[in-house]
Amino acid sequence: MNVVGVWRDVVERLTPVPPEQRRGFLSLPPTREAHAGAHASIAASHQIEQAETGAAAAAGEIRIAAWNLERCLYPDEAARILQRHGVTLTLLTEMDVGVWRTGQAHTIGRIAERLGQGYCYGLEFLELVPMEPPAGFPRHGDDNSEGYHGNGMVSACRMEAPAVIRLDEKADWYSESGGRQRRIGNRMAIAATFSGATRFVACSVHLENRTDGSGRAEQMRTLLDDYAGALPVVIGGDLNTHVGPGGCADASEPLFAMAAARGYDWKACNLARPTTRRSAWSESEGTRQLDWFCARGLNVSDPDVIPAIGENGEILSDTKCCY
Repeated sequence: MNVVGVWRDVVERLTPVPPEQRRGFLSLPPTREAHAGAHASIAASHQIEQAETGAAAAAGEIRIAAWNLERCLYPDEAARILQRHGVTLTLLTEMDVGVWRTGQAHTIGRIAERLGQGYCYGLEFLELVPMEPPAGFPRHGDDNSEGYHGNGMVSACRMEAPAVIRLDEKADWYSESGGRQRRIGNRMAIAATFSGATRFVACSVHLENRTDGSGRAEQMRTLLDDYAGALPVVIGGDLNTHVGPGGCADASEPLFAMAAARGYDWKACNLARPTTRRSAWSESEGTRQLDWFCARGLNVSDPDVIPAIGENGEILSDTKCCY
C-alpha cells in the first residue's frame, strides 16, 4: 500500500478516535489490506491541527531548530532549552498527544504554550497498544486517551497553508510489529509557508528506520517533489541515516546526493557530529548522525548541536537538538 499525498485540512483539534474503534482495530486481521482500510477511516490522518498565538510575519534572522523528542516526556524542560537558545522556529518529531507513556500530555501544545508561540501538528501513527511509562514517571490512567504520535512545528512566526505530506510506506508497523508497538499510520512530514523579507517553506520530517538507504531516498524524493514549488526551503528532522560522525559522504544513504542534485545544500546546515545519546527509553543507536537540515535558496549559517539534557539532569530524548 502506498498513501503518498498532501493533505491541507486545518482543524483546531485532530478528530478523536473513540476507544472502542481503537480496540476494534486490534481485532482486525494482520494484513496490509486491513491496515489500509483502518488508516483511511481515521480522519485525523488527513488533518493538520493548528493554533496560532501572537504570531507575526517572519522578520530578520530566524533561528531554526530540529529535534526528535522521542515521544516527549519532558515538554517543559524542552521548552526551556529552546527558549534559552532563542529559537524562533522548531521542527519537532516523535511528539505524543494523549498517550499513556507520556502522561496523556498534549506535548507539542505544551511546548508552544510555554514559549508563547503557535504550533501545527500532524498524525504519524495511531498507537493501539498502551506502552508503560518509564520507571518513576507519573501514571495517568491505564490506557491511551487519544493515542496520537506525530510531527509538527512550533513557531513565533505565522505559519501559512500548513500541510501533511505522507511519504512512501517502507515498513509495516501494523501486522509485523508484534504486540508491543502495534500502530496504524506511516511516516510523514509537516510543512508550512512563512512570509517576511523572504517567503520560504519549512518542513519537519521523520524518515523510516525500518528500511535501507534506498527506501529513505524514495521518501526524501517524495518530500522534495511536493508542496514547495520554487520557493526557498529548509527541511529538518530525523532522517534515520546510518551515518557515523564523519558526515554525509556515506554512499549507503543516497538521499544526500539525490537532494543535492535538486539544489539542496547540506554542508552549511550541519556539523559532522553524532546526534544520538542514551535516554530513558533507549540505549541509543550508537554513534550516529540521525538528525539533519538541508536548505535550498536560503542563506544559512552557524549550525550547532545541543545536548538534550534538562536543567536538573533529565535526559530529554535519545537525540540531541540541532540548530
